[in-house]
Amino acid sequence: MDRPVTHSLVKALRRVPDFDLLPNDLLLRVVGASVNLFWPAGSYVFVKDSPGEALYVVLSGKVRIFDVVDGIEVPIAETGPGDFFGEMSLLADTTHTKNVQAVEDSELLVLMKGSFRALLELNAEVAAHVQRRLEARLAETRAKYETDKQTSAPQSKQESASF
Repeated sequence: MDRPVTHSLVKALRRVPDFDLLPNDLLLRVVGASVNLFWPAGSYVFVKDSPGEALYVVLSGKVRIFDVVDGIEVPIAETGPGDFFGEMSLLADTTHTKNVQAVEDSELLVLMKGSFRALLELNAEVAAHVQRRLEARLAETRAKYETDKQTSAPQSKQESASF
């Protein structure tokens, strides 16, 4: 008979969408292949154009995801406990397209690229969920840029010149 797993990180991963689908033995493998790291408020988890090397799961605290376009910060999202990020650059095998900064002191579970890919290979259902999430995030990001572009553009030359 299987005993319930009481490991605190397994319990934390159970609350993460997509990870909640994994059996206990696979969650234990994720925990064993990951590290927990701390970022003080204000510090950067990663910056745009840096290599995509890991998946990050927020265990505590809050981080913000943002871009800088023409010198202006464009907020994308804020994530807290139970959310994950960094998967876009891992799946696309590219550099990061956004900046991520700790808003509060934050503890993150960090799963390196090789371990993340092995996890997806071991569980097709999780791979499909992560792929759908990636597609949804890309659509949200495109919509955000379009909205920001429309709201920041002057309505007409006359309006932009009037005081």
